[in-house]
Amino acid sequence: MAQNSHAGRASSWLAVIVIWIGFGVGGAALVPHPKWWLFWIGLGIVAVGGIIAAAVRIFDDVIMDGPRVEPEERHHSELTAARGESGGPEIATDPATTKPHG
Repeated sequence: MAQNSHAGRASSWLAVIVIWIGFGVGGAALVPHPKWWLFWIGLGIVAVGGIIAAAVRIFDDVIMDGPRVEPEERHHSELTAARGESGGPEIATDPATTKPHG
């Protein structure tokens, strides 16, 4: 398998498929008229899938990628104009209507 692949191992996918089947059986048991015996069988299949997942150590498939560093894009805003940087819209301040906070 390729390095840094997020696909997982075949044994992990086996556990996931067994769990999916269990949810499918349990869900289908509840649709038209609840058949509780079939629901509990589905729940048992999910439990077996969980045991398989624990046995194959499914959580070891997690790959921790390094943090992504994306450069900040230049843009024009009122904040950049307030700091004295050129290119942004001017901030109009009228001393008669503007009062300091505090």
